[in-house]
Amino acid sequence: MSGPFEGLRVVEFGRFIAVPMCGQLLADGGADVIKVEALHGDQTRYNGPLIPGEGRQYINKNRGKRSIAVDLRNERVLDAVRTLATGADIVTANFRPGIAASLGLDYETLSRVNPRLIYAENTAFGTKGPMADAPGLDAVVQAYSGLAHFGELGPELLINPIIDYQAALLLAWGVSTALYERERSGHGQKLDVALLQAALLLQNNHINEVDGVDSWRGEFIGHLKTAFVEGETWADVLEHRRLMVPHAFPRAYYGFFSAKDGMFAVAAGSKELQHRVVGALGIKDGWVTDDAMPDDAHAHFEATYEQVVAIYATEPAQHWIDLMRAAGVPVAPLQRHEELLDDEQAWANDFLLRQEHDLLGAITVVAPPVKFSQTPLQAESASPTLGRHTREVLVEAGLRESEVDTLRDTGAITEFDR
Repeated sequence: MSGPFEGLRVVEFGRFIAVPMCGQLLADGGADVIKVEALHGDQTRYNGPLIPGEGRQYINKNRGKRSIAVDLRNERVLDAVRTLATGADIVTANFRPGIAASLGLDYETLSRVNPRLIYAENTAFGTKGPMADAPGLDAVVQAYSGLAHFGELGPELLINPIIDYQAALLLAWGVSTALYERERSGHGQKLDVALLQAALLLQNNHINEVDGVDSWRGEFIGHLKTAFVEGETWADVLEHRRLMVPHAFPRAYYGFFSAKDGMFAVAAGSKELQHRVVGALGIKDGWVTDDAMPDDAHAHFEATYEQVVAIYATEPAQHWIDLMRAAGVPVAPLQRHEELLDDEQAWANDFLLRQEHDLLGAITVVAPPVKFSQTPLQAESASPTLGRHTREVLVEAGLRESEVDTLRDTGAITEFDR
C-alpha cells in the first residue's frame, strides 16, 4: 500500500538529528526525500563510526532517502540544487544563521518561484531575540532550558538527545499540518521549530506559574545568585529548593526502586493507583487512605519513601512486578537499551526492524513510530551511502551526464563507489 506522503518530494538540508529525523519520518511515509550533503557528508556519518563514512548516528535517522554529495560553492551545482528546491513540495533545513539566504536557498527566495513550497526550518533558540544567531546543539539547550537533570553532585547531561528528537517530531507534525492547509488554500508557508521551544514543551509539567502559589520562585532565584559563591553545594541548593516548594512529591509511589536482585519502576500517578500500592504492600499512609495532608508533608513523604524502599529490598524484582501487575499498578523492570534489542514485546509489535545496508550488511533499527491501518509507514531502504544518488538526482535536476562527469572530475560532487 502507498504511504500517506507518496508523490511528495522533499529536499533536505539537514545535519545532526532534528531535521534528518524529520526527513526519515517523511520518507517512511513514502515521500521522495533527497538529502543534500557536503562532499564529506553529514557530520553524523562520523559519530560512532562503523566503517569510514558510515556511523551509527547516521544510519538511524536517514533511511529511505536519496543522498547527493555536492559542493554548493560551485555555481553549476548550486543552480541545480536550487532547481531541486524550487521544484520540491517541502524543504527542510537547519543551516547556520545567514547561510541559506547567502545561497539563495531561503524561504523568501524559493517561494517566489514556488508559492506552494512548505519550508520547515530548525533553529536553536528561535528567529528573534539576543540569541537568534547563536548556534546550539542538544546539550547546550539542555543547559539553557533547565532540562538538564540536577543530581546532588550537579547537573548531568541527558545522554539521549531528547530535545533534538522532540524537535524532529514537531517538524514532522508542522509539515503535515502545512500540507493539510495547502490542500485548502493552495499556498505553502514557512514554519520554524526551535530546540528551545521543544525543550520547554518537554517540561510542560513544570514550565508554568500560578501567581498565588508560586511566589517562592523569586526567592529561590535570588538564593541561586549567591549560593555557590557562599560555598553551598548542589546538594545544599536542591535541599533548599525542596523545602521552599509548597507541594511535596510523594516519591514512594513514583520512580525507580531497588529489589534484592535488580531494579524496577512503579508509576502510581493517581490516588486510586496509590491506594492499590498501599494495599499490595500492606502499609499505612493516611495521606493516601484518608486524604489527610500531614503537618509536615516533606517529612511524611520522606518517611513513607524510606519504608517502601526497605520493603522492596526484601524480595526479587519479579516478585514486586507480579504483585503490582496483579493490583493493576503500572510497573516494569529496568532494562538497558542493549536488552531491548531482544525484547519480545518490542518485536511482537514491530517496534524494531531488520534492514540490509549496502556496506554494513544486516542492521537492526527502530521501526516507523506510528501504525496506520490504510497507509502504513514503511522503511523502504537502509540509510544511503554518501553520494549514492548524486548522478541520478542531478540529471533529474536538468544536468547532462557529461556535465555530471565534469563536476565529478573537478571534485565538485561525490559519487558512491562500491
